[in-house]
Amino acid sequence: MTHPLTAPSRRRAGAMPHSRPLAGEFHPASTHDSVHAPRRAAGHRPVGALTCLLAAGLLTACGDGRAAQVAASGGDSTTVATSARQTKDAIAIGVALDPQRPGMQSIYDGVELAIERLNAEQGTGKPFALRRAAPNVRSAVQIATELRDDLGVVAVVGHPESGSTLEATPVYEDAEHDGANAVAAVSPTATSPSLTGKSDWIFRVCPTDITASEAVARYVVDSLRARRAAVIYRNDSYGRDWTKSFTAAYRLAGGTVVQRDPYLSGVTEWAAYALYMKQLGAEVLLFPGSVEDAELAIRAVRAAGANIQFIGGDATSGLEEKPAEFRGARYTAFFDHRLVTTREGRDFVQAYQRRFGAPPDQRAALAYDAALLIGRAVQKVGPDRRKVRDYLAQVGRGEDALEGVAGRIAFDEQHDVVDKPVVIATVGQE
Repeated sequence: MTHPLTAPSRRRAGAMPHSRPLAGEFHPASTHDSVHAPRRAAGHRPVGALTCLLAAGLLTACGDGRAAQVAASGGDSTTVATSARQTKDAIAIGVALDPQRPGMQSIYDGVELAIERLNAEQGTGKPFALRRAAPNVRSAVQIATELRDDLGVVAVVGHPESGSTLEATPVYEDAEHDGANAVAAVSPTATSPSLTGKSDWIFRVCPTDITASEAVARYVVDSLRARRAAVIYRNDSYGRDWTKSFTAAYRLAGGTVVQRDPYLSGVTEWAAYALYMKQLGAEVLLFPGSVEDAELAIRAVRAAGANIQFIGGDATSGLEEKPAEFRGARYTAFFDHRLVTTREGRDFVQAYQRRFGAPPDQRAALAYDAALLIGRAVQKVGPDRRKVRDYLAQVGRGEDALEGVAGRIAFDEQHDVVDKPVVIATVGQE
């Protein structure tokens, strides 16, 4: 069952290995977010993930009636993701991500389907192609530099993480050359409020941590009726920003945060955290951290015999890969293939399932929308980087909003997407 709520549209905290966790403060650390689990292997039976859709203004966007012409032929995906030499005359859409990081393949998959659709619409016109950095390049700055300096790239889908996007921003702006070769980047899943208004060349198609955490705060109070919460957060900008906004919204709604502690991967004594939150009488654990650490935290809470519900951030969606163990755990997401109601969304889900043998995750859907948005810009103003950037800046205000598969895309003045849905999903529910 889904429970629609309405959130206001807005622009939008290292664990210490002590036997007893110390009171959490917001300590400075490196900036990263959204560490995702690997995508399901082909043929893997999808596990249900469903409970609550919390809309930031709209529950879902209405389809525009166009049938998505993606993957209908079941062609080889390598026809899209060809090398730079093979596609030198194409209109290239870059994809910026760390290719050795788990869970990134679905981003490539989503972009490939978007490019197939764009090329079906192009007819005999100049084709679109996917362009990626060299497979041995992992640095966000190096990846961005390679794509920026490839003048065949009209715009970039990426980076998936906030930290990488922030690091690469000066590169996309081409600050060292006064913007001569600047190129727009549209992130599918970078959620940090630090990106709000950061650059004229950076956009994102996902809600911010502020939007997501405030929606979760209302869900905890209104649906779970839990008034005592513990927050264990990854000590980076993602964890700190998410925790700060959740705490404020939860207190305003009448809840009490009984514990707020940071953690660092690999050095955290999860048993100590679990016993402490049990002693404090926490009813729910909020966890803006990675899926790998979420697994350890849940196991520790259960081993302590604590009856504490779990809600993770969007980075914990990989819990779905282990439904037998983590059934009942919840997490936030910005797309769920079981909730699509538009023709656009249904066509995308069906095409993705046919091609890759598994339903699309939120990274695939949001990357698809980002690539399609770039393609629409090129169709309207041509393959000129600055004109594409100017078009993107007006989407939803001077230019038509895009009815994407993960919801309507319209940007505010600071390049944040407005009125995008936030889903509270439950592991193991059909």
